[in-house]
Amino acid sequence: MKKVLLFLTFTLLMSITYAQPYKTIKTYKPYKWMLGISWSAIDDDGRQFEGLFDYANWNYMVYPSKLSLDRYFKYGWSMEVAATYEQYKPGLLVNDSTNAYGTFFAFDVNGKYSFYQKYAPRMRWLDPYFTFGVGYTYRDSANTAKHVPTVNLGFGINFWIVKSIGIRLHSNAKIGVYPGFWTTHTNYLQHSAGLVFRWGEGKKSSNGDFGRKKNKWTHKKPKYKQNKGH
Repeated sequence: MKKVLLFLTFTLLMSITYAQPYKTIKTYKPYKWMLGISWSAIDDDGRQFEGLFDYANWNYMVYPSKLSLDRYFKYGWSMEVAATYEQYKPGLLVNDSTNAYGTFFAFDVNGKYSFYQKYAPRMRWLDPYFTFGVGYTYRDSANTAKHVPTVNLGFGINFWIVKSIGIRLHSNAKIGVYPGFWTTHTNYLQHSAGLVFRWGEGKKSSNGDFGRKKNKWTHKKPKYKQNKGH
């Protein structure tokens, strides 16, 4: 997980660096609301730095188990709320034990920054982004902490197959805050894949030339009338 967190932190710093120039160029609001429905997999094996993508121990369900709602603001920034429901499968490794079973629930509130404006002029189908925020995780299992607040760092990509429908891939690192920050049994990874739907396409920003009529004067030339003599 250490390598994943370092990568996500680097992505966050780089995006902040590139975000500032967008305020001085033409900006575009691609949507107002975005709804996501995804299949989710929980990697909660307890091995903090090993087997980051060992899918043999991922807990997942056959039907979509994650729902998210995104509200776009401007300059690529938005806010997202997400809820996930899972069931631990007996026999899989959970916190170094194969005897875990029960219910898993997570609720997250994340800030989100999209690089869509950078790629939109050339590749409108590509929408990479990162997320950061806080969350709450509930585990109904004997060998794990039941109530855990988390700090979230994630990265994902939306592939827009049509204007309003896309495919989403997302990975999120959840760092437990209580009962101990950075303790192995409260940290886990969450991966998801599904569909996203956006609507309420926004208008172009007034920072550039969008919204202005080209090749037209804003004021008409005054017409002079000839004075008649008496």
